[in-house]
Amino acid sequence: MFEHILVAVDFSPAWARLENQLDRLRALGCRRLTLAHVLAEGYTQAPEVGHGPYYEERLDRIAATVREQGLDADTAVGVGNVVTELERIAAERGAGVILAGSHGHGTLRDLFLGSTVLDLARRARRPLLLAPTDGDVELDCAPVCRPLLATDGSRAAAAATAAFLQVLPRCRRGVVVCVGRWDAEPERESERATIEAHLAQLAKQVGEPGFDTVLLGQGKPSVEIGRVAEEKGADLLIIGKRGRNPVTDRLLGSTAEAVCRQARRLTLLVPSHD
Repeated sequence: MFEHILVAVDFSPAWARLENQLDRLRALGCRRLTLAHVLAEGYTQAPEVGHGPYYEERLDRIAATVREQGLDADTAVGVGNVVTELERIAAERGAGVILAGSHGHGTLRDLFLGSTVLDLARRARRPLLLAPTDGDVELDCAPVCRPLLATDGSRAAAAATAAFLQVLPRCRRGVVVCVGRWDAEPERESERATIEAHLAQLAKQVGEPGFDTVLLGQGKPSVEIGRVAEEKGADLLIIGKRGRNPVTDRLLGSTAEAVCRQARRLTLLVPSHD
């Protein structure tokens, strides 16, 4: 999945922070990057579409730097809807993941209230890796080594679970967290038993280093997931999002969206296969 990553490049100062994550991407198995920039039609502050060669040259300069750091790199310039073009380029080039900065030119809250990043999170048909690039977030440049899976054990979370299992052998011990309601609503106690059985089955599928489990029977999921990630020193948060049809494209899920808004670490959003 991580072998080939498409990177959404907007030439903002955020790129420097994304570039600092190259060692971490390599640790996840990345060997190739496609650097893509999309000229959004109708964006009056952007140069005319005919200025594509200007952006191609800028991307080529970045690609040369990436190659010096030991990764293969190619470039692409698209024109049109940003999400549609990034998906098209990713499919044509065979990229398994799209990487985007989750900050940009406004506040993180503004970006997640109608921005291109939120549009990507809602509509991307392949895993989306978000890297917080706002200045008050310190991202470690060292390789990823502590992944956290946020799951409810449902079918919708199956793809995120598969991604966690793929990453885990490259890392030290992971974390799986589930936030339910069984403490506040005793009639939901069976949910705890169900998730425990699911995690026991999951543990049988993995060897060392394995994972710790944190089961919480109350609390706001997004807040608790963030708290556990901080306490456990997780540096990659993996969470599923809802399906990929025209109706559910707009249903990222309240927990997934809130986790993305608050994330202070790399966050992988994995679409369900439903």
